[in-house]
Amino acid sequence: MIFDSADYYFIDFQTDLPKEAAGTRIGMYVAWLTLRRLGGEGLNDYLDDLRARRISCADFLFDACDGKFSTDDVNEEGLAFTEHYYREQFDNDYDAVFAGEFSRTGHELDDSCSIACSWHNFDRLALTLNRRLLDWRARRDHVEWPVLPTLDSVYAAVLRALRPFMQSKGFVHDPVNEPTMTDAPSPSRVGHLYCSNFSGGKHWLLVVVRSTPQNTVTLSLTVASRLDAVAERIRDHGLPEYFNDTADSPLPYTALLRMAHWLRADPDLIIEADDDGASLLAMRGPQGLARTVLLLAQRCETVLGPLLDQLATAQGLDAVRCTHPLSESILYTEPFNRFVLSTAEAAGNPRILELCDELEALGSDPQAPGSRMFYPNLMAHIRLVRERNTPR
Repeated sequence: MIFDSADYYFIDFQTDLPKEAAGTRIGMYVAWLTLRRLGGEGLNDYLDDLRARRISCADFLFDACDGKFSTDDVNEEGLAFTEHYYREQFDNDYDAVFAGEFSRTGHELDDSCSIACSWHNFDRLALTLNRRLLDWRARRDHVEWPVLPTLDSVYAAVLRALRPFMQSKGFVHDPVNEPTMTDAPSPSRVGHLYCSNFSGGKHWLLVVVRSTPQNTVTLSLTVASRLDAVAERIRDHGLPEYFNDTADSPLPYTALLRMAHWLRADPDLIIEADDDGASLLAMRGPQGLARTVLLLAQRCETVLGPLLDQLATAQGLDAVRCTHPLSESILYTEPFNRFVLSTAEAAGNPRILELCDELEALGSDPQAPGSRMFYPNLMAHIRLVRERNTPR
């Protein structure tokens, strides 16, 4: 049985969309299934390439499934979930995630296929898919979640698990900056900010637990980083009209990472999106709490720790931010900012002129995320960087 096929979309293309566009939405779903261990046995040969992001979701669909998504591409649980979800809800969720970003050519089917096939977009969609899967599993198993301890007790358990990592990185409570970086106190929320100093900058770690009406506690862990040498270049970029920065303006963060960024497609920790689109871990019952905090502590040691080390040097930050393509960086949000070129210049990136070309192309896309009001500033910044880095 075929659930969907790129042919259904491709044969109707009336605009100049590439063939890849016909496989984007299906490929994202099948790639997500495979990464969640719900794919058919034949797709597991592609797991390493998917995890390393060496293949696009559309290419994966065409290479592994011949452009068609069928019952052969799912295991037993994947089939049950897909039969429940794919035809009834997937299109609505896909449209909601990318609302406002579709082309408007007058060809409805073409417009629905116009979203770029990037891992950045996959990560955005995966948050919703993760949440749908966990809700479906709960209904399937008739789960009634036992009552968790108080929020203060949950928060204490999280801190106990994270303490070895936090101590190794020098994180201590930061009550001075906490009021400006966290939400107001609430009976349904406990959150605190922690700061770590390194040579030439600071890292911040915001740990928040919340209760929900569904008897679930959620956990979010957000990282902010400021490498002073890069932050000063971002602020003092030589474009006085750009955000009206002055020498007295506070230095900006040079990296901001939510859980969905640094825990991309983790096979064991499923990141969900709340109703506001924020990424979080949901802990359902005491067993879920114990398992989640244990796994999170392990990932902090093996994933977040090395990442923080990279963000503490110009070359490391450059390696994380200035990927090829730029849109695959875990730090990428939109092209209309100073971060990419300022980081690349601070690090002496030899690809600086290529990055200018890539940013210009990204910024010229009418569907690019971000505010187009900053497009003139982007182009002015690119001109300055090209002038400074073009051999005479």
